[in-house]
Amino acid sequence: MDDLTREQKHLIVSMYKEMLLRSRQSTMSLEEARRFDNSDIVKDLFCPSQTSEHVSYLCWALQSKGYIECYPGDDLADEISITDKTIIYMENRCKNGLKDVLAFLASLIP
Repeated sequence: MDDLTREQKHLIVSMYKEMLLRSRQSTMSLEEARRFDNSDIVKDLFCPSQTSEHVSYLCWALQSKGYIECYPGDDLADEISITDKTIIYMENRCKNGLKDVLAFLASLIP
């Protein structure tokens, strides 16, 4: 993730954390848990103080670097899905699961 800004890292790690929580706390499969409807949902969950345009921009940046997949729609990033590349990186980076993910997130807060 050396190719990401601090803000981009924070967003993708937050999305990964949410994916883990979703898959553990419900009957949602990992495939379903890795998906987010659009960048407005991502904004509401992780960046409520940011504009919709800015969060869409962050999503497009993450998509261009292979961390998420998404499609254009109504000035938003739609059908967002965390890629295997991100999951593999996070599994290797955070061997202790959610505990390490939370520590990684904390390290990204200025």
